[in-house]
Amino acid sequence: MDKAARSVGLVSRTTRSDDTAPSNGRSPEIASAGSQFREEGARGPWRPTPQPGRVIKIYIAEEQQILRQAYQSFFQPNPALEVVGTSGQTDSESLVTATTALDPDVLLLGIKILQPSVVQRLETIRQQCSGVAVVLLSASYDVKGIKALREFSRRATVGCAYLLKHTIDTVDQLTQVIQSVAEGRIILDPAVMEGLISTAESKSTFLKELSPRELEVLSWMAKGYRNNTIAEVLCLEPKTVERHINNIYGKMGKCPDSKHTRVHAVTLYMRATGLLPAEDFGEGDQNQYQ
Repeated sequence: MDKAARSVGLVSRTTRSDDTAPSNGRSPEIASAGSQFREEGARGPWRPTPQPGRVIKIYIAEEQQILRQAYQSFFQPNPALEVVGTSGQTDSESLVTATTALDPDVLLLGIKILQPSVVQRLETIRQQCSGVAVVLLSASYDVKGIKALREFSRRATVGCAYLLKHTIDTVDQLTQVIQSVAEGRIILDPAVMEGLISTAESKSTFLKELSPRELEVLSWMAKGYRNNTIAEVLCLEPKTVERHINNIYGKMGKCPDSKHTRVHAVTLYMRATGLLPAEDFGEGDQNQYQ
């Protein structure tokens, strides 16, 4: 798994119909909280493939001029991407006016700190321009901002990404993120994912007790992969993956008799990270994770 795969996390609203191990390219696949950049050989997760002939239109709204100009210069040589406009104005009115007039596929929004007011801007954009995918890049975040983002994520109907600026090392990584959200996928920076889990209001947040590797295994379980496939992707022995899964079940506690243990663990994980709304769960799940 390469740097792009380890730097951000990705979950599709629908699982893959097959269970074939990803074998080529790079992608910002789902990553566990606390994951670090590293090279692990040529094999890596699935990589977003742009539709033939499709050009993704991007509107850049970045508070920092140097980054705004850098993003524009990065994307210009790529024939699959078109920058339809740039601005340093990131207030709600300016964003809605620009996205309405320019009709981009993706809004690249760069801010210095993720606060509740920023999430409110995203809410306004979703209400006024519901078809626009969003890539949110921030230098830092506060607890209230993460909590607001958690609620916003639960109601996401288009692709969106929440990343810390310092975790993106290459143009290729950012390009993959843009392609992924244009395809309707959700991407979480590992640090943001950790923040979502740590701010979950729960009496028994078992996810906080999981090791980084256990979180990583659980994230791949959430994508619908079987144990052998997870072992192949993570370069582990199948028995090692089974041991991690058993540890996850042990830390999760007793599973309701009416639920499958694996599905229960996955739903709690997706509930914690805001990838599924509360109404997608029965009363038993909500009581355990609220």
